[in-house]
Amino acid sequence: MKKQAKRVIVITGASSGVGLETANYFFKNGWIVYGIATRPIEKVTPDFNYYQGNICDSALMQRIAEEIYKKEGQIDVLYNNAGIGISGAIEFTEKDKVEKIFNVNIIAHIDMCKIYIPYLRESKGKIIFTSSVAASAAIPFQACYSATKAGLEGFALALSKEVYSQGIKIACVRPGDLKTGFTEAREKNEQTNEAYGDIIKKKTKNMEKFERDGMQPIVVAKHVYKIANRKNPPLISSVGFGYKCSSSLIKILPTRWTNYFIYKFY
Repeated sequence: MKKQAKRVIVITGASSGVGLETANYFFKNGWIVYGIATRPIEKVTPDFNYYQGNICDSALMQRIAEEIYKKEGQIDVLYNNAGIGISGAIEFTEKDKVEKIFNVNIIAHIDMCKIYIPYLRESKGKIIFTSSVAASAAIPFQACYSATKAGLEGFALALSKEVYSQGIKIACVRPGDLKTGFTEAREKNEQTNEAYGDIIKKKTKNMEKFERDGMQPIVVAKHVYKIANRKNPPLISSVGFGYKCSSSLIKILPTRWTNYFIYKFY
């Protein structure tokens, strides 16, 4: 059997959930893995290479990329997975919280792309983003999260056209509800008034229940692995049969219908 050439992937948000599961899965399948996250990995020492650092610190991210390239001589995939969530009515969401989620979920990923494009141009590599079904099915009381994921997909689609002639492939992966620590980590604001009543609390609890009953992160990890190994991956793909169906319906049904259905569902 022909020995597979080494391949190198850099994964952000690798300390838990989808990022950690994906890093472990790629490592077990023979890839050289570099994980990056703000927090340390709790309780275990990872088998893969790991950097602790804030992805919003572009100077630090630049140094890490240079170090990885110097050590390995190539970088084949950048998996932009890091992200945060905020729930609550936009009316009561403070400006600094809005700026924070846009910085982490979009601006930092743009910076990561700028840093890694020269290396991926050389390897004819890929940039993969963790998006969400919320990109097309905006979730009530997660307006900022939904907006960042929709914005991320818009950026990715534009970027795919810019780097197409250079052999770099772009892919967005849309998970649905996932059973991870993201639910507990989400910043929650249940502030309300008589105009909203208890609807904020009810819909937030519904959303959290769907997540706790959701897919295991290994499902997403395997999907990302397939994307990384495909010559021509789809630009946008949903994970899980039900979410693939709902994404298809959203494309063909009137926006008013789908918006109302999502409102009632949550």
